[in-house]
Amino acid sequence: MIPPKPGARPRKVSLWQYWKMFRRDILSAQPEHLYRAKMAEFRTPFFRSFLVNEPDLVRQVLVERPDDFPKSSRVTRGLELLLGQSVFVTNGEVWKRQRRIIDPAFEGGRLRDQFPSILAAAEATADRLEPGEVDVEAVASHATADVIFRTLFSIPIDDHVAAETYDAFRRFQRAQPVATRSGLLPWLPVRHRPATRAAAARLRGTIEDLVAARQTAIAEGTAPDDLATRIL
Repeated sequence: MIPPKPGARPRKVSLWQYWKMFRRDILSAQPEHLYRAKMAEFRTPFFRSFLVNEPDLVRQVLVERPDDFPKSSRVTRGLELLLGQSVFVTNGEVWKRQRRIIDPAFEGGRLRDQFPSILAAAEATADRLEPGEVDVEAVASHATADVIFRTLFSIPIDDHVAAETYDAFRRFQRAQPVATRSGLLPWLPVRHRPATRAAAARLRGTIEDLVAARQTAIAEGTAPDDLATRIL
């Protein structure tokens, strides 16, 4: 079964056409046959990429054999300004050390303890929806951010700090294109727009403030028992 998705592109397009499609919409930029395969390869003169659809294969890539499937340098180059050397972009021993730090917060039934917060975020999303056509990407992004803030910091997305952080992230998304020339041509230097740098700095600053406040609460013994407390 293929889940609902935007229409696929023609099977054969030029690299320039593909790049323009990719900047506009990642899903629509892929040919139909990629979605029917358990695992499919896409080649260009500059890079090779793979799309994995089979759950067991996804588990192999992400869980069982992470060393054999490192994160792409194209991804890390684009996100380094925002994420630095975080677990989302690192590989190898650095990634393993970071995982050892955060994994205990998700082991056993601890993640299950966060289900009420996740449910509350889902219900809040449903309450915000109105009849008619909506931008699903924006709704899903907002809902995801709400889950993150509720489970990590015990605050809903409409809290002023969470709202400010989410707004900074959306600004970064708008300022940082999904596809760039340096991503397509890896020998080109990565250049970020001033708006991208400003959005990343603002976002990192608000997150640093959240972490600092939580560290203070932990030291004072007043921190809630959420994921941020368990990780820190």
